[in-house]
Amino acid sequence: MDASDAFLQRILSQIPQSARAWLTGNLLPAILIIAIGVIAAGLVRRSLKAFLHKTRVRTDPLLTSFFLRAIHSIILILSLITGLKAAGVPIETFIAGLGITGLLIGFGLRDTLSNMAAGLFLLIYRPFKAGEMVEVEGSKGVVEEVTIVNMQMTTTDGVRVIMPNSKVWGAKITNFSMANQRLIEIIVKLPRRDAQKAIEIIHGLLAQDDRILNKPEPAVTVSSLADNAAALTASAWVKPADFQATLHDQYLKVLSALESAGIETV
Repeated sequence: MDASDAFLQRILSQIPQSARAWLTGNLLPAILIIAIGVIAAGLVRRSLKAFLHKTRVRTDPLLTSFFLRAIHSIILILSLITGLKAAGVPIETFIAGLGITGLLIGFGLRDTLSNMAAGLFLLIYRPFKAGEMVEVEGSKGVVEEVTIVNMQMTTTDGVRVIMPNSKVWGAKITNFSMANQRLIEIIVKLPRRDAQKAIEIIHGLLAQDDRILNKPEPAVTVSSLADNAAALTASAWVKPADFQATLHDQYLKVLSALESAGIETV
């Protein structure tokens, strides 16, 4: 213990008095302030997360995530600025210098700033929420997350797509989950002589499916004629969540029922 103390005293004796005063009076308080800020940011984030889960905001994971991230970053930045000031760094001069530097950096980061602004608009106007099915720029899938610079989605074939917010905000956004109902259409082509019988069969199949809504009523019509063939279009409304499954099931049921009735599709 004595040897360690002696070694430490020798090290400290080699440090100038002014440097030791700066270490104890400036650097250590700055480190302490920044450390407290980091801990506080984590505690505030966890507390706010628990609080938000009790409010209506919990229904929008995108907004919740963005808000928590923003609060966490603000606390860290404020603690860093306070720590630098405690260390004796001329913050006022530093911030004034950032004004000029910021203009230069802004030109280089204009795309990033544009994405940040677009991300803010997306979170304010909320054209979609996490978990909703959307189509943007030719990509169709489920929204996973919106960060400050990009939107992430998983397409219907399982591919992860990361798109800049500026592209999303400036593009046509089709939200399939916001509709109260969606229209399915089943088109089959068969001989003209079997058209009436096929219409009756398809009507019966649609009436038996509980996922198909009664209003508006399902319809089966002749949509086109060519040579000795007729094209039938079956239209029915379903809830958005039932769209894909109902469409696939009905196609299989229609083909199977027509085949069982001796009606060939062409």
